[in-house]
Amino acid sequence: MNPRPFLLLAILGAMLFAIGGFISVLGTKGDTGAEAATALPGFVREASGLAMIDANHLLTHNDEQGHIYSITLPGLQITRLASLGDPVVLDDFEGIAVNGDQIYMITSTGKLYVIRGVSFEKTGQIADWKVLDTGLATVCEVEGLHFDNGKLLIPCKTLYKKGGTKKSGENRITVFSYIPGKDKQADTLFSLEDERLKGNRKRITAIESDDDFFYLVTPANLLQVRRDTLSLELFPLDPTAHRQPEGIALMDNGSFFLLDDRKKGPGGLSHYKDLEAISNF
Repeated sequence: MNPRPFLLLAILGAMLFAIGGFISVLGTKGDTGAEAATALPGFVREASGLAMIDANHLLTHNDEQGHIYSITLPGLQITRLASLGDPVVLDDFEGIAVNGDQIYMITSTGKLYVIRGVSFEKTGQIADWKVLDTGLATVCEVEGLHFDNGKLLIPCKTLYKKGGTKKSGENRITVFSYIPGKDKQADTLFSLEDERLKGNRKRITAIESDDDFFYLVTPANLLQVRRDTLSLELFPLDPTAHRQPEGIALMDNGSFFLLDDRKKGPGGLSHYKDLEAISNF
């Protein structure tokens, strides 16, 4: 019997298994409402932001290179949607947001890239963009971005004292707002202090919102802040699943996607049917 067909089948099976780890539908974790994290492919290095286009598509990006990727749901097919220039722009990108057909990316120093002319139906595009200064470079270290009711929400991972030399803001979280093309600099949207916000609990790395709440991701928790009263509720994250969460997307059906950077390994994308499922571990 010729062993070659069996050898070829074995090789093909191994290849399909490897690929399946990147594009397979997320697997459920019992009846907790959570789905097992799926590893992102190696070319999405240090994924540091997440935004929803529609019910079937998300956007993410690299940390240090201006590549934007489309994630198709539910199959998790990931393709490079666009790049900022060729060769690609290098910067410390820390968040992405979408408003219609316009894409925004922000750096840790508050430099805002306004990206125009990108089609969500094509791949491998070279994007056109302009850069705006939000004025946050000496105010705080920025991480996260979200478009909300005509303005961009910009959370601070770390607040600075005047002059940007020393860090401050113990037990405090602060979110700024900025309207591109209108505001000269970002303004404080809200700032609140809570004794529970210690250590990693106050270091915001991503932001989302709906009509009633703001949702802030930190390395330890997802924070739910009520819009009208700024009351705060903490939802602990599973530390084994979320070692470096840096992206969040709230879907129209109320489910959440969380993105992990994982610099020492492949990034991960997790899905939860609702807010309560995030802490059900």
